Amino acid sequence: MRLGYIMSNGLQLRLELFGTVKRQGNWYVAHCPPLDITTQGRTEREAKQNLQEASELFLTSCLERGTLDQALRELGWIPAKGKARPRKSFPMPVAVPFRFASPAACPA
Repeated sequence: MRLGYIMSNGLQLRLELFGTVKRQGNWYVAHCPPLDITTQGRTEREAKQNLQEASELFLTSCLERGTLDQALRELGWIPAKGKARPRKSFPMPVAVPFRFASPAACPA
């Protein structure tokens, strides 16, 4: 996993995860082991796109709820040195935008 930060009109967290895909009958099943997310699609490309979207939604949801650290620990994440991507996997960059809500008016 690689982390990157992009700053232009906002702040964005970019993770480089990995996924695997295999055919099962008429469907392609894609899996992201680091996040334990599985999706499917009618084509390999669709399955990969669905996996990327599901991963982005999961991470965004965790950030919005303030549970990303907890979720990653529960998934068994630990700091790693070097690349740890298994053979026969594909790189999957996942961008998660940081959105900052406007401060609420003080009711006092």
